[in-house]
Amino acid sequence: MTPSTRSSEALERLVERTRRVATRLAASAVGPAGGRLRPTSVGGLLVVLASVAVSLAAAPALGDSVRIRWSIGTYYGPEYAPTPLALAAFPAIIAVIHVGFGATRVGLEHTGAFEATDDLVRSVYELCALVTLLMLVIVQVVFVAANLL
Repeated sequence: MTPSTRSSEALERLVERTRRVATRLAASAVGPAGGRLRPTSVGGLLVVLASVAVSLAAAPALGDSVRIRWSIGTYYGPEYAPTPLALAAFPAIIAVIHVGFGATRVGLEHTGAFEATDDLVRSVYELCALVTLLMLVIVQVVFVAANLL
């Protein structure tokens, strides 16, 4: 067996495993009421956990305080905050928004808003929830990167 044959077999195994994982994820995301991985359910919790992971990973790299405002000229208040407070705020805010999206989803289900147009309204709502949660994590990453520079 040549080295190129071994590497192509390894690549084929990797592709097959990736396909199986993607198939399982797709199967768990479909179903009545949008599946388990929707952003207002377990999928949103994964985004919250990603935010926690970013905070935990960034904590050792940042100092005792982080810059929270970049202003030139006029002073508008504090420009620094304690690092633990700033890093804990992001997952807390994302978790509260995730709970809010879930509560709104339950309220919309009780009013029958999701039954109106063949799951189109639910899909749009879930997409907006996912984009909002992911944008907050992106803001967190930019915040950490800006303080590291």
